[in-house]
Amino acid sequence: MTDLEFKFLSKASLTPELQDESDRLDRLAFAGPGTEMVPEFAGMRWSAPDWMGLGFLRDALVTQVFLPVREICVGGQTLRVAGVGGMATHPDHQHQGYGSALLKATEDFMRAELQVPFGLLICADATRPFYERAGWQAVADALTHEQDGRRQVLKTCVMVLPLTSREWLSGEIDLCGLPW
Repeated sequence: MTDLEFKFLSKASLTPELQDESDRLDRLAFAGPGTEMVPEFAGMRWSAPDWMGLGFLRDALVTQVFLPVREICVGGQTLRVAGVGGMATHPDHQHQGYGSALLKATEDFMRAELQVPFGLLICADATRPFYERAGWQAVADALTHEQDGRRQVLKTCVMVLPLTSREWLSGEIDLCGLPW
């Protein structure tokens, strides 16, 4: 795994070729049997990332994560977070630790560069253990988001990663926009 190289790029700085490569990886990782683990995710519109974490093995993109940065509302209070979404590893490179290594590099990037107190993600129950091993904590079983101009409740595992000594707020979580 020592050959894995990480890059964190703003979405705006991606070349068309790298965007195409990322789109291909996304389709490979999230298409096919067993990939639609949460029925509520089907047909959902997702937020565009502000940043992308990319893992390259010998110049080939093998793992990626999308990172929108947004102010959300938790228990009626505004909180700036980095979202973690679209975590994907090429099927030929899964179960080799590449996704875990990217997730650790992403934690460091969120803390040092984005300077947010928390990372926040939503996931299927099947992937929850992967994130728990990386230090993420389940904080809710539902959240509110926008979809097609309406507020909707998404019932799925919501996890946070504390990046400072700040305690997670209690109460309803509203993403104040599209989910990631």
